[in-house]
Amino acid sequence: MRLLVGALLVGTVAAISAQGHQGAMGVWVLNLEKSSFNPGPLPKVQTSTFTALPGGAVKIENAGVDAQGNAFQREMVSKFDGTQEARTGLGQPTTRAYRWLDDLNFEFEEMINGQPSTIGRTTMSPDGRVRTLTVNGTRNGQPLHNVEVYERPSPRGR
Repeated sequence: MRLLVGALLVGTVAAISAQGHQGAMGVWVLNLEKSSFNPGPLPKVQTSTFTALPGGAVKIENAGVDAQGNAFQREMVSKFDGTQEARTGLGQPTTRAYRWLDDLNFEFEEMINGQPSTIGRTTMSPDGRVRTLTVNGTRNGQPLHNVEVYERPSPRGR
């Protein structure tokens, strides 16, 4: 029995590792000084967490405090195959279709109320510590251009 359980665990870990994209997973903290939100305003704090799930899906969680001091939490699960999937935590029906560009970088197309809204694309620094997300499109009838610079938190003790 222990052998069977061990084999299943090894198989699961191997399947997840074989999926790649592990360098994009983890917690990312928005660097407010290096980011710009147009039309704005910037949130007071924001984190994005990417977690690999079995079968190749990714759980995406965005949390923080907006400029008015209100906490927010947005979540979704995506297969990163270009399929529109629902996001929770927003005031209007919103979906995003994520797709991998390579092992580290991705893009998404967002729809609000079934209408195209924004397109976002990431680029990862060569050292894997900084991820820049550029978002263009419209929200609430206004043009939008955000450059969101996320950094991995430093490990404790360094």
